[in-house]
Amino acid sequence: VGTVAAVSVGIFLTDNVLSLQMISGRSMQPALNPDSNRLWRDVVLVNRMVKGGMTSRLSRGDIVTFTSPFDPNRCIVKRIVALPHDCVVPLGKPDSFVRIPMGHFWVEGDESFHSNDSNSFGPIPLALVGGRVIRPIWPPSRFG
Repeated sequence: VGTVAAVSVGIFLTDNVLSLQMISGRSMQPALNPDSNRLWRDVVLVNRMVKGGMTSRLSRGDIVTFTSPFDPNRCIVKRIVALPHDCVVPLGKPDSFVRIPMGHFWVEGDESFHSNDSNSFGPIPLALVGGRVIRPIWPPSRFG
């Protein structure tokens, strides 16, 4: 019974409170994976209590994890640039703007030339948010 309870608590915590996420790619450099020549990738601590896009807990500038709007098995990590009712000028389209609809947000990678983000797929439903990145915890030199 003790093992079952411990496993149940562990699953609950990683699904609803805190989890770890390995970061791949260069799109969030320099904030995440700052050195693409390393053999390891950043692992970040994620606050899952903002899961589902509770906007009162999300702000412009937050780095969030979310489910890809095209592949439900893929988790993406980007920075929130705009929230509902904000206007954004998409990269490469200086003569147009997008007003973020209610229940959506606009995300971009910090390294815009290596990022597949809202500039490609538009505003993301807040319901796809899986969590907010708190900080890198691996490698140890990146903690804090």
